[in-house]
Formats: sequence, C-alpha cells, structure tokens
Amino acid sequence: MPIKTNPVFSENVADTDTPFDVTLAVTDTAEDLVTVPVSKKGRIISLVNEGPGDIALKADADATTSDLFLREGEAYSESRLQVSTKFSFINITTSDTPRVRGVLWSGD
Repeated sequence: MPIKTNPVFSENVADTDTPFDVTLAVTDTAEDLVTVPVSKKGRIISLVNEGPGDIALKADADATTSDLFLREGEAYSESRLQVSTKFSFINITTSDTPRVRGVLWSGD
C-alpha cells in the first residue's frame, strides 16, 4: 500500500515586489505606507522603522495608535498574508515624522 503524504501548509506565490521608503508627512495622521498592486494580494512584508520616534502599523485599514507597535530602529517581517488594499502607519511619538523602508511581495 503506497503512503500518501499531506502537506502541512502551502505557500501562495509572491512574484511582484513593491519597495517603499516613506517619511510621515503630517504628524498624528495615518498615511499609506504601501499599496497592494491591483488584482494581487499582499503576501510578505519586511520593513524597518528608521525613526525618529515610534510607529503603529495596520493592514487593510488606516492605522491608529493602538495598532501593531514598532519602536524606532525595530524591524518587522511577516509572511502568509492576505492583504487586499494597503498597509498604513501613524506616529506614536507626538511631533515626530518617522521614516519607514521596506518591501511588500504580492501575488495572485
């Protein structure tokens, strides 16, 4: 009797890279960090908060100060995502305009 294996998980293909380098223009206001290409899904994101100050990050909505928190100098990476529209960010440290750099990988 042959043995059939079942995969534990399968990865969706991410074949489109969208690099970004964004400095927050208006303090205390959520801004788009990167937009997912049309007819694709955001699958993998890697970024670093270069500061000055801390940020909050949100997928598929406008960020608020209570979302995913990243301190100045911290990096963030995640895969197996299903983001449809965008990532946005907002500053946590009042009056700072942080710079965030990274890449979003998207696929069908």
